[in-house]
Amino acid sequence: MATVDKLDVLTHDSIRIQLLQRLRGSSVNIPDLWHLMSHWPQGTHEEIERLDEDVQRVLTGLFSSPSDEGRLRKMKASNFALFGALWWAHAPFEALRIATYLSIWLFVWDDETDSLEFSGILNDANAAAKFRHETATYLQESLSGKSEIDLIHISTNPIVTSFRPISEAILKSCNRRQINTLLDELLFFVEMCGEEQRYQTTPYLPTIEEYNRIRVGSSATRVCLATIEYAHGINLPEEIMNNQKMEQIWHETSIIISTANDLKAQSQLDTLIPLLMLESRSIQDAIDHAANIVSSSIKRFESAEEEILAQYSSMPNAHEDLRKFLEGCKCACTANLKWSITSGRYQLGCQSMQDGIHLTL
Repeated sequence: MATVDKLDVLTHDSIRIQLLQRLRGSSVNIPDLWHLMSHWPQGTHEEIERLDEDVQRVLTGLFSSPSDEGRLRKMKASNFALFGALWWAHAPFEALRIATYLSIWLFVWDDETDSLEFSGILNDANAAAKFRHETATYLQESLSGKSEIDLIHISTNPIVTSFRPISEAILKSCNRRQINTLLDELLFFVEMCGEEQRYQTTPYLPTIEEYNRIRVGSSATRVCLATIEYAHGINLPEEIMNNQKMEQIWHETSIIISTANDLKAQSQLDTLIPLLMLESRSIQDAIDHAANIVSSSIKRFESAEEEILAQYSSMPNAHEDLRKFLEGCKCACTANLKWSITSGRYQLGCQSMQDGIHLTL
């Protein structure tokens, strides 16, 4: 049995090496995804400059040590003010600020566990598991309304505890169903980041089905979608939130955003593109396949949107709030695409996807 296991690991390891060899030096074209969703809502919050002042203060507070200079530089290059201003373009400023803080927390927390540059626990499974448990406990207790004194006993790690201002704002403005939805998505995010790290630190590759299940959580898209009601000041009936079409809306939004992100990070091995390469004739075929996934998800989203709006057309107030929620989901897709193209996070160095993006890996 030991011999079989060793051979199995070597086989998977060789697959990783072969995929890396195929990726490196290849010239590819990322298709223009913008034209697929250019008819969806988009905008930039008018108070982006004011938001940026808050963002700079938060980042500087988190990474104040001289040893964090490189990480602070990378975080500033990510332009989180633009991220927030695009995602929550029409939110009141306070809601915009808190939602943007949440996005910063998600990016910083994720880097703490999987960044080749900054993570100290990337290859330490036990330390990573402890960090995730500490985080999950802090999230649960923070969103239950526990006092600062109680929370100190759970964690003093500033990466974890920077969630506190977010929980305080959410507890003041949201009902228990909305709070529980956010908590569930946060815990799903933490859990799937653990699954993702498990694959990243072994020679094994997930199947496409396994990868998609993990990616829907680890992308944190669903966490951000859970802020839409808060950001727009709406309260949808539980019946609508539990509707099968609403779950499809969340799923398709997650697929659109995470697949588009993977297309722009295709030189990394632990993304969708290398997995699709195992079934494709070339890297470009895999990239075109991923672009088709985005296109198909957009069509399924619009079909589900039409159906759920029709279902609740006789409930004027709920129908209007539902429309706002769906607009928020579509705005998330256009916002994320625009931010990821222009932000320093992906280092694409472009302002438009017109005619596609040409890269040498």
